[in-house]
Amino acid sequence: MKWHTEKRKVKDLIPMEDNPRSMTEKQDKDLEKSIKKFDLVEIPAINTDNTLIAGHQRIRKLIEQGREEEEIDVRVPDKKLSEKEVKEYNIRSNKDVGGWDFDKLANGYDVSDLTDWGFEEWEFGIAQEPVADENDNQSEETDSKKPITCPKCGHEFSA
Repeated sequence: MKWHTEKRKVKDLIPMEDNPRSMTEKQDKDLEKSIKKFDLVEIPAINTDNTLIAGHQRIRKLIEQGREEEEIDVRVPDKKLSEKEVKEYNIRSNKDVGGWDFDKLANGYDVSDLTDWGFEEWEFGIAQEPVADENDNQSEETDSKKPITCPKCGHEFSA
């Protein structure tokens, strides 16, 4: 299978039925910040019939910004994908399979930048991982006077 880039109007893209992707409020705000700062860098993938396969949330953000008439780049396969292929690529493109070298992050980046860019403090051992209960209103504040040690690499941070 080969993919190529074409232009489409945002308003002409059709959301995939039953797209299983969801976003937290934080992820939504992070995406909005990213698009406002960098615009649409990762272009959506569509099937040959303009149905979105990947990029639903980015397209939603463009629509919220009133950019329906704008032509954008999209990736299109050289043949129509089957329903199963569409579902598979949708999952593969959204499933976070990437890992991070936390030692490099700890030693080469500022924690406040990393949290502003989408990481959570709990990923560095600075705060507790949130409980799945949505009604839990526990504060995730940390004591900024004590150094915090990353459990993965041992780097000390000041929160």
